[in-house]
Amino acid sequence: MHWEIIKKAELDSWNEKLKQTNATLFQYPYYLTGEYSSLFYKSTFIKYVEKGKEFAFAAIIEIGIFPFKVGVIDDGPIVLQKNFDLQTMLEDLKKFSRKRFYMHLQIRPSNTEFENLLKNDAGFNNDLFFPYHQKEKSDWNIYNQPEEQLLASFKRQCRRKIVLAGRVPFKFVKLEDAPQLKDVKELFNQVTKIKGHKYISFKAMLQIYKNGKKHSLCDLYGAYLNNELVNAVFIIKDALCFYHFTSAMLVKGYKDNESPPAKLHLFIMQDCFYNEQKEFYNISYGGTHNLVRFKELFNPVEIKKSPYYTYVINKKALSFFQKTTPEGIGRIRNVFRNINKHIGGFYQFGFLL
Repeated sequence: MHWEIIKKAELDSWNEKLKQTNATLFQYPYYLTGEYSSLFYKSTFIKYVEKGKEFAFAAIIEIGIFPFKVGVIDDGPIVLQKNFDLQTMLEDLKKFSRKRFYMHLQIRPSNTEFENLLKNDAGFNNDLFFPYHQKEKSDWNIYNQPEEQLLASFKRQCRRKIVLAGRVPFKFVKLEDAPQLKDVKELFNQVTKIKGHKYISFKAMLQIYKNGKKHSLCDLYGAYLNNELVNAVFIIKDALCFYHFTSAMLVKGYKDNESPPAKLHLFIMQDCFYNEQKEFYNISYGGTHNLVRFKELFNPVEIKKSPYYTYVINKKALSFFQKTTPEGIGRIRNVFRNINKHIGGFYQFGFLL
């Protein structure tokens, strides 16, 4: 058995294959190829095979350049077959990482069995040497249940917000056609300009959306008032859940206490649970203080995720990297960004470099 890079021509098919597994969206090609696609950020997809049979899959985010190139696996690898040696698979993953000349490989495991292997492997430790890329430490999940029970599970203030929003003639819709996508772009641009919020570039968002939409893995939802989009939510999916990826809202023509987001999220949950029969709605962990307070109104269940485990390959490069101050890293990041601007540009995501 060995790990091999998946050819670009067959990559899109993995969006369907992974829907037959418990893989999280952080392993899906439609998402990673949209968000990580530049000179210094890219996604590489590999499969563990023997005689044409596929035993495992992993999506690796590669960040930086040699000798400081880092490989990151979020919620992987994904095991596709039963009854094969996971320890050997891990050893072969180490070999693959060395051949890719990573400074180190950073893994957030996808299940308890694989995490136990990492815990007991002398080559891995749970020090986070590279904190500039890390997904949230928890998920905030709202689970599928009959609608009456779902509403009852929300805090009283949340239910009140839903009722008050119902007094305003908002139109809640799934956004799909070209004029609606143009409205989404305009709304995000306005929120960026007025509130100073930073988002993933719309070009990257659109690429994720178009790639995912082909496989029913992305949707945009919105609230219109007087034919103007005032609230939009971008949802990305895997086989089990909807995930609140990002959203934007402007208060126009209504009072604060009649704002649409609580009712819009309920509208999305109705689609998630009763049309697509997903197991849960991940409203996403964290955010600004006000956003966190808003999400808490839905009484989400906090699911703590596994920590990252690190396999160090180039100790000299890591030692030098660790001596670099955060300010120095910031300067390096700006240099990389300027280089990219001169050679064609890339998306700025707010993670690193």
